[in-house]
Amino acid sequence: MADRTPMPAELLRYLESRMQERADDIIRNVLQVPDYPPLPECPTCGVTPERIVSRVDDPGFLVDGQAVLVDFKPCGHGFTVPESELLRG
Repeated sequence: MADRTPMPAELLRYLESRMQERADDIIRNVLQVPDYPPLPECPTCGVTPERIVSRVDDPGFLVDGQAVLVDFKPCGHGFTVPESELLRG
């Protein structure tokens, strides 16, 4: 999905904390794949994704700063958090 919805930095931090809690739970309880806790829901459609992919996008020519891109799979909803938003918090 080419269009991306702006995501507040607070929501990105919330997703990161949920993902860390999930990872800690998996390690602490020695869980195997079928027993993994669910991933955080997509903020747009509320569907539990199979994967959440995030990466840092390089700025384009004459564009200030970078952005964090977050994609929910398979629903395909994509979000962007500009560097300026991340630096505020």
